[in-house]
Amino acid sequence: MGRIKHVVYILPYLNQGGTERQALSLIREYQHRYRVSLLAPTGKGLPPFLAQQLDYCEFTAWERNFFKGLRELIAGIKVAQKRQSIDLIHVHGAHELMIPVRLLFPNLPIVFTVHGYHGASAEISYRLACLFANLWATRVISICQAEYDILVKFGMNPAKLEMIYNGVPTPILDRAKVTSLAERFNLDPLTQTIIGTAARLSEAKGLTYLLQAFAKVAQGKSNLRLVIAGVGELEQQLKQQSQELGIADRTIFAGYIDDLPELTSLFNFFVLPSLQEPFGLVVAEAMAQSKATIGTDVSGIAEQIADGKTGFLIPSKDVDALAKKMQYLLDRPELVDEFARNGRQRYERYFGLDRMLIQTENLYSKLIN
Repeated sequence: MGRIKHVVYILPYLNQGGTERQALSLIREYQHRYRVSLLAPTGKGLPPFLAQQLDYCEFTAWERNFFKGLRELIAGIKVAQKRQSIDLIHVHGAHELMIPVRLLFPNLPIVFTVHGYHGASAEISYRLACLFANLWATRVISICQAEYDILVKFGMNPAKLEMIYNGVPTPILDRAKVTSLAERFNLDPLTQTIIGTAARLSEAKGLTYLLQAFAKVAQGKSNLRLVIAGVGELEQQLKQQSQELGIADRTIFAGYIDDLPELTSLFNFFVLPSLQEPFGLVVAEAMAQSKATIGTDVSGIAEQIADGKTGFLIPSKDVDALAKKMQYLLDRPELVDEFARNGRQRYERYFGLDRMLIQTENLYSKLIN
């Protein structure tokens, strides 16, 4: 029997976002097949990683102190190599982290996953990612076809690209936690209609438009609820907006929820009104729970939701269109059930965790061997 291979994961941060969740999904599965090392700055998302069978080495986030972080990352890579010869390094999210890896190991396989870029500097980030990956990555994983097309547009070598959809596990619900969350937020699926979302409370997630749309459909509906799970810089602004719109009594800002599947299970349908979204993990998770979905027709969301079959796609920032589709589902519970069943089937076909794990491991094996 041959030596167990050593795979090193490098992340630019450990918060509680999609990048970390996908890396954690890979590590949870592969820790039983490979020796796993993790190099990343510390953060709120660290505890679930430490619960795995891995060697962890911290380095300072480069945006805080570039030179210190670079030195620490190089030292961490050397420590991992000293523990056991590294067979493959998987860099997530930050193309610049490939630089010290390639300087230390000119021939080592590097997999780089592009999780998408946001904001005014997104195009610059994509162009740099393409430049760096063409120079130093062995393979590049795109998490959806829309991101694949963007990377090719900005110069990525197509021969290096692999399109692997992010995958999410089928949740196993803890009914006691479902009951606890329902009591905590005064939610009753038997007497209320509950619309839900989960997102960082930031401009890119478009939650201001969701509040405006909800205000339109909530008029005269005392049993309607909107649940927003997440934290972020716009929390107070969004709460103030709900007050001004007269929906504060029916809008629940749930904050960060560890048991998001249990909370999602209480929703009648799910809405994600993002302005930018490379791939909506929460959409896939809602579909895994047989939830009808409404989302904006941006990037990966447009690949996840089959318009008119598993839910509806709407233009971003279009309050009237969002309100219209929400009302359409509120008036047609039988359609909500149909979309829910179709969504579950679509999840199983494209967005299941096993599919992502098999495709990624096949890529690892090809590069290592």
